[in-house]
Amino acid sequence: MQELTNLGWPVTPFGSITRPVQKPAKWLTAISLLWGEASEGPVLMGAAAVVMGIHRTRSLPFCAELANFGYRVLLPDAMGQTTTIARQLDTLLVQARREAQVIAWHNGADDLHVLQQLPRLEGEPRYPGVNAVADAWRDRTRRDPSTAGCVDTSHDLGPAGLISDTAAAHGLEPVKTFAGSQQQDSAQQACEALAAGRAADFSSDALSGSVLSSAVATALLGGKHAGRLHWDEQLSIFDVMSHVAWEAAPPLLGGVTTPRSQ
Repeated sequence: MQELTNLGWPVTPFGSITRPVQKPAKWLTAISLLWGEASEGPVLMGAAAVVMGIHRTRSLPFCAELANFGYRVLLPDAMGQTTTIARQLDTLLVQARREAQVIAWHNGADDLHVLQQLPRLEGEPRYPGVNAVADAWRDRTRRDPSTAGCVDTSHDLGPAGLISDTAAAHGLEPVKTFAGSQQQDSAQQACEALAAGRAADFSSDALSGSVLSSAVATALLGGKHAGRLHWDEQLSIFDVMSHVAWEAAPPLLGGVTTPRSQ
């Protein structure tokens, strides 16, 4: 397994896209998950982590043209990989808890609850990162100086609900393809296709773009709530992604110079 030494995060051998970023003195980690439902229970159809540099004490201006962040996207290419993805996610959370200044998550308590309920083999260890962050999530007003502060962009920033609704309320333009209920509907359709052995019937680029766009929006909203990021005019998540992360979903994002079309 390849290691990214500038992040200290390993690259998984399946369905993952990783872009390193130079390790900043302070940074924010945002998490986003996509779930599907199958006969055996919840299925992780995508997980994304965004690592965004922030200042230790003040708010930095943010715009698409100067955007820079690292990201990691994990996708299944067959059924039965939810535990594998969850293990990789747990490693990210252990590191973020110890080293990031802020962990941002939209409706984090819901995702963390499902992760804690995932079945484990007898004798298999629990998820230390998931459990530690879940404990911290119960009282986000308190923070151990040695660990990251937690921001739930749905409940702490609001309005509570879908990430696209919260983004729109705070000057962010969500990617229309993944706005509203379309994101969850697409994830469920992909899950059903995967369960039926029809992997060719769904787009991994669409899953990647969907979960990563949510993580980018969550990072920006978390940075705003923490007083570390701000933007003066409406900011397009599509433009941010097309400048920094176009390779995560080339058919959707088109590259850094392609005019926006959603």
